[in-house]
Amino acid sequence: MHHPLFHNLTNDERTSLLTRCQTHSFTHHQPILKANETREGLFLIQSGTVEVYLPTNIHDEVLEIIKKDQLIGLSHFIHFLSDSDSYTIDEVSLLQVRAIDDVTALYIPFSVLKERWSDPTVREYLLTQVSARLHDVYQSLAEQVQLGRKLTDSDTTTLRVQDVMKETFVQATTTDTIQSVAKKLSETNHTAAIITEDNNLTGIITMHDFVNRVITNGQSLTQPVHTFMTPNPITIERTAYFYEAITTMLLHGIKHLPVTDGQKTIGLVTLTELLQIKSANFLKGTTQISTANHENLPTIKTALYSTLGTMLQQEVPTLHALDVMNTLYDQLIQRCIELAIEEMPASPPTRFCFYLMGSAGRREQFLLTDQDHFLVYEDDSKKEYFQQLSEKIVANLELAGYKRCPGDMMASNPQWSGTPEHWNNRLREWVLHATNDRLLLAQNFFSYRLIYGDDTLHEQFKTNIEQSLDRAKIFLYRLSQIERENPIPALEQPIRSIFRMQKKIIDLKKHILFPFHHSLQILALMNGITYGTPIEKIDQLHEKKILSNSFQKDLKASVESILDYYVKNRWNQHQKGEKLTSTLDLTTLTTREKEELMLSIRLIKELQSHMLSYY
Repeated sequence: MHHPLFHNLTNDERTSLLTRCQTHSFTHHQPILKANETREGLFLIQSGTVEVYLPTNIHDEVLEIIKKDQLIGLSHFIHFLSDSDSYTIDEVSLLQVRAIDDVTALYIPFSVLKERWSDPTVREYLLTQVSARLHDVYQSLAEQVQLGRKLTDSDTTTLRVQDVMKETFVQATTTDTIQSVAKKLSETNHTAAIITEDNNLTGIITMHDFVNRVITNGQSLTQPVHTFMTPNPITIERTAYFYEAITTMLLHGIKHLPVTDGQKTIGLVTLTELLQIKSANFLKGTTQISTANHENLPTIKTALYSTLGTMLQQEVPTLHALDVMNTLYDQLIQRCIELAIEEMPASPPTRFCFYLMGSAGRREQFLLTDQDHFLVYEDDSKKEYFQQLSEKIVANLELAGYKRCPGDMMASNPQWSGTPEHWNNRLREWVLHATNDRLLLAQNFFSYRLIYGDDTLHEQFKTNIEQSLDRAKIFLYRLSQIERENPIPALEQPIRSIFRMQKKIIDLKKHILFPFHHSLQILALMNGITYGTPIEKIDQLHEKKILSNSFQKDLKASVESILDYYVKNRWNQHQKGEKLTSTLDLTTLTTREKEELMLSIRLIKELQSHMLSYY
């Protein structure tokens, strides 16, 4: 045991003290110290990493990260320094400590420390540890105060749905007539009615529904309301956050959201009212997407960027923000395709599917990128039609703000458009003749996502891909070797040297995100998963028991953490008119942010290592 606590001892003395200590092993997420239990000694971390946290009803607030050769339990060191002969601590702690990964720790009773206190080396070591920890605690406290003030300035982030909902709303039963419900809405100046049966929520109907489903179609007003209501409406819990209500309505294309408390409906929130609270400009222009034409198509980008900026300013979690933005971008791309079809002299003569690749395929797009897409159509004799259609789609996307792909990976390129047989042949080439160029094309291709087209053809296309990869071990091996040559930086080296400012920047895209996407992609393909966003693939791997439950959750949290830095960094560059890069200036991070970034990188590296272990 070469540690300052056991220096200047003979072998017999060291052995005697160590016999009074105990070595403990802890697995991932296992508690080491619990709240409300007495503390009678310290833990010395011999391997692994742990976190000190305060449990709350909403989420656990992590206060500190403790690594190898550091001590746990220093907050009770004052009791050790007392003159009492009893070292048991009766005062309980609200804090808890748990393992982040597999941990080995040596438990050292206070009685052993008391015997070693007379040694100047031990005394200096312990006091240095306490002083360093005190500095970290004050630094963390200062960061929390700054964060709290920041959130106070944008309090809509922390508002709950129960704070903004309408507690009075129109309620009707399924057997009430359309006329009676419409009359209630008119008299109370409400825009939607909650429909119940035996006091259970069964549907919702809005004034818009009355116009489009009843009046426009000449339906009788004496019919029961359940024949025109939207059944099983989406709801939200009263304790959900403000931004969750807005994003839920936006993602599902609805403007009314019943609020529940358990099984009971207690209120209603509307998109209009939330936006009035939030910002009159939030989502300005996004409702124009469905009716966009060539004249106003270029203006939508500005409105979408305004939406993104508002969400980032309001601290909406990154995955929520990306979900919202990619839903809106999907609608924009679909409208571009619809416009292209309208421009053609005839409707599509056969079934087809239009796919996105790259960040759009992964649903990680937040600023409009270069175009990255391909097309599958059923009948080769209709090649000329789909060539013209692809060129019009590309032109419309460019008009909307998507630049043409410099590498020409677009459906307008005949190489990226064809029948299922064409794509089978291309996949076979990639698998059998896995040159570096073809491997790079395959990496981009396997982020594919259907954005428009026929579902039956899409399922056939996915089945063909799965069959093409049945005997692709060499292909997957070659892909894995590319990743072996580009390892994610390890925790200690060079990341630790980076944080010591031997380097001041890290390229999040090159060093972290690309290796993550490729490693996840290979692991998924190995296990027959050929389709889905990164988050969906992580969930599918968990369902197949390739990833444990705890690792699945931690990996998704780590990916969100990296994306959070990536998105905000590029957004700030965009706002300043600077060249967009994926480099993160580490000197701008707080101590806690550096620790969190290190842990996120470490977990993503574990995924890469897990994938490489098969090869």
